[in-house]
Amino acid sequence: MVTVRKEKNRMALIFLLLLGITVWSLIPFHVKAQNISGTTTVQQEQTGEGKAYKLLKTTPEDGAILSATPKEVRLTFAQPTEIEYASIFDNRNKEYSTGKLKTDPKDPRQIILTTAKELPPGTYGVEWVLRTAPSANKKDPNAKLRGQIYFAIQSLSPTPKGGGAGLVEQLSAETLPNWAVFWGMAVSFGGTFFVRYIARGKEYHKRWQYWQIPIYFLTSTAALVLFLVRNAAIPEVTPVELASLRIGWVPLVQFFMFALIFGITYTRWTLPFLGIALMLNVIVGRSYTVEYGGWMAMLMNGIHLFALSIWLGGIFALLVLAPKEGKWKWFKEKGVEFSRWAMISIVLLILTGIAMTVDYAPTWDEFIRSVWGISILVKAGLVILIVLLGCLQVRYVRKGTEKGAGWFARKIRWELWLGATALLIAGALVNFVPAVSKVDNAPVQVTKQGITVYATISPFVSGFNDVKIHFDRDTPEFKEVYVRFSELTGYNVVNRAFALGKGSYVVSGDQMRSPSSTYVNVEAVTLDGQRIVFTFPPRGTAWCDI
Repeated sequence: MVTVRKEKNRMALIFLLLLGITVWSLIPFHVKAQNISGTTTVQQEQTGEGKAYKLLKTTPEDGAILSATPKEVRLTFAQPTEIEYASIFDNRNKEYSTGKLKTDPKDPRQIILTTAKELPPGTYGVEWVLRTAPSANKKDPNAKLRGQIYFAIQSLSPTPKGGGAGLVEQLSAETLPNWAVFWGMAVSFGGTFFVRYIARGKEYHKRWQYWQIPIYFLTSTAALVLFLVRNAAIPEVTPVELASLRIGWVPLVQFFMFALIFGITYTRWTLPFLGIALMLNVIVGRSYTVEYGGWMAMLMNGIHLFALSIWLGGIFALLVLAPKEGKWKWFKEKGVEFSRWAMISIVLLILTGIAMTVDYAPTWDEFIRSVWGISILVKAGLVILIVLLGCLQVRYVRKGTEKGAGWFARKIRWELWLGATALLIAGALVNFVPAVSKVDNAPVQVTKQGITVYATISPFVSGFNDVKIHFDRDTPEFKEVYVRFSELTGYNVVNRAFALGKGSYVVSGDQMRSPSSTYVNVEAVTLDGQRIVFTFPPRGTAWCDI
């Protein structure tokens, strides 16, 4: 029996390693990151490819505020081009185009896109994809160029809250693999902690290993799926580039750690090994950023994760390791001992949860109206139920009889289900955001040539944002204002800002779409044609570092 189990472990290890090697070997052959442009990009301006496919004019203009729905959107390029795809969308990514494209017979350089229906007031974007000629890009004959412009009907759309979407829209394909990774790591660490410090016995170590194998397999597979899902969600970034960012290399490292642990029997290093894998989650998410608390938030998040793991993994191990004979004695001895650890863990969970919520959340009014805030309240309600159920169990196990072993086991299962549900909400919270980030109230200020400009980003998330720009009152009038977004991955896009009057401008769109540092430059063009570039320094490490 032991030989068969070891053989199954080796097969599972080989399978996971081969799967990881296969995915990793495919990474260099992934399609290169696509260049995205609004009006023009630095790369296009400096190459022959840019001159050939340069966007000369759009109707309506980028950054224009119209009084009525345009009959058509017209894109004029430097030479005749073939558009593969184009769409008109609002700030919630709702489609408003027919999807049909046509070329102006009088001028083949012009591509015409028609709207599907009357557009209600608000902000709209136009995105297109065109394929370059093989001669224009010898390094990558299949290279594609993307472009975006934005216009508005009568007025701009309100600034999106909570990432600009409701519950269904904010739920992403990451939610389930995120939950599986969190659950697997929490149960692995907490269960191993229970076996080492509470159960204490070689027979329990051996029995726990039977449960470790499927849990390790689930966790490593979910971590790999999480990496692939994140890469599929951001096609502008290659797997190699994603693997260089925290949201990429963290799940990859966790995958290899849990895959390799198949070959490790239970040792004194198993628990620290699992603790390191668990702590890697701290450097992914909002607790890592300076804007959301920095090192203090990371410390609270780490305590929160360890407390959750000790409680959840402990009740799981308490249930699955209970012997068939003498089950009530097991619950009475080990259950009472574990209840002390569980109580400490629950108290730490509540305290750190409250502290992080206060640190992250805006005003109570915005908190209660956001999906993020409602999810926090639901999670808090589940924790209260778990506390009440735990108190009932402790009281019963001290006064009950052996006949109550079945009742006690059922209540533990209820507690596990409540914990798994709370963990699912926690996995979804990674994708939810507070209604308004505190960054909105702290504009960045830059002065150049005696002119001061202020800029804020709202909401402070990857996705649809409003970049609000305001010049001092005594600043002379500008002919045009552009905003350039650039990233270390090569992403570089320029959009013309909406002019709101009195020195105020806004760029609205989903330019901040990549999981890396996004840098923002404001380029103001005076009436005599002079161009003044205001370079904004990164906030903490960057404006948006996810």
